[in-house]
Amino acid sequence: MTGAVKRLLYVLFPKRCELCGEVIELDKIRCEQCEALSMIEGKICNKCGREVNNCVCSIEKFSPDYKAFCAPYYFEGSAVSAVYRLKNAGFKELVPAMSENIVKAVKLRFKDVSFDVVTCVPMTKSRKRKRGYNQSELLARETAAGLGVPFDELIYKNRRTKSQRKSSAKERRANLYGAFSLIEGKDVKNKTVLIVDDVKTTGSTLSELAFTVKDSGANAVYTAAFTVTNKHKKKR
Repeated sequence: MTGAVKRLLYVLFPKRCELCGEVIELDKIRCEQCEALSMIEGKICNKCGREVNNCVCSIEKFSPDYKAFCAPYYFEGSAVSAVYRLKNAGFKELVPAMSENIVKAVKLRFKDVSFDVVTCVPMTKSRKRKRGYNQSELLARETAAGLGVPFDELIYKNRRTKSQRKSSAKERRANLYGAFSLIEGKDVKNKTVLIVDDVKTTGSTLSELAFTVKDSGANAVYTAAFTVTNKHKKKR
């Protein structure tokens, strides 16, 4: 293939970063920003998934119903673009690379845990119909495959909730109380469950989901996401 043809194809069908969807050169796999992304590492808080020097759980008195949470990246830089493009722009092709990183974090942080099933954060039927897909479900399915664990939709959202974008942690917990139920016929008794999402902010949604699963007899519930907000940097 000549250089001219390559350039024409690049114009007509630009190659995109596998992680965030940014347009990149033909010989690249990821953009410079994604290549420079640093995974969350070191001593991590099990409650919020942040490095301990960025943890504010003791200040917020956060006590989740899940046993532990992990994420490979903070919700910043090109990781934000990845989440927004998957959630709002239909970039479903980003799911494999995003899930691959979730798998890495889960294997690192929960290496001694044997999961029985992986599930997702549910959407109301109307919202899923409007968007066309549930990004959490796509990530959870791919993560389950990467871990070699079965995927199953275990929970449904039984009522609409207010947008939580500008809500406090307390308001989010109140908004989500009783919003989820286990799907009829699903059995989680004595099982260890992993719930997967795209981004964790306060942890209220994942905690309420964990409560729902535990209340139905699960042995333990762990949670994971592609990103977690960085409270420490946000306050600067």
